[in-house]
Amino acid sequence: MDDFIHIYVPNSPDDPRDDLLDLPGVVIHRGPPLHPEELTVHRGIPITSVARTLLDCADCCAAWELREMFISAREQGLLDVAAVRRARARVEWRPSLGLFDAVFEEFDE
Repeated sequence: MDDFIHIYVPNSPDDPRDDLLDLPGVVIHRGPPLHPEELTVHRGIPITSVARTLLDCADCCAAWELREMFISAREQGLLDVAAVRRARARVEWRPSLGLFDAVFEEFDE
């Protein structure tokens, strides 16, 4: 993983406000609005759910890193396998889905 802050902005990649969000050390990811189950709030800050975060991390990490993330989520009592399964079902296509599916299979009860 890198040391950047990753932010998901639900809208079009053609949004003219792009220039306003060009911040050093911040990576903006754009896409359609997230399903309500994929959003939560932590200390007053809206964040993606653990299930959605695991899916997103598959795009930018190695299999061993993703596996460690699953293990960490499970050890902290945050891994909801059914929620991960539902989040995965909502994703139509990503190059990282093969990696995600292979690692998730180890945790899918």
